[in-house]
Amino acid sequence: METKIKDITGAEITVTDLKEAVRQCRECLASPYLMPSGHTVGENHAYMLRQLLALQRRKREHGGQRP
Repeated sequence: METKIKDITGAEITVTDLKEAVRQCRECLASPYLMPSGHTVGENHAYMLRQLLALQRRKREHGGQRP
């Protein structure tokens, strides 16, 4: 399943492996490094993780089919 989410700056990110994307975001939540936007990498990953978890919930509720 390929889907798109947005990062904290509004840039579109293509997600091809939902489970791996969730794992990567969780690993980077504590990153203190600043991005050019002024947000930390951790804030960006937290923002994306919320979207990914919502997608995961929808996928489970609808049996893997998109609404």
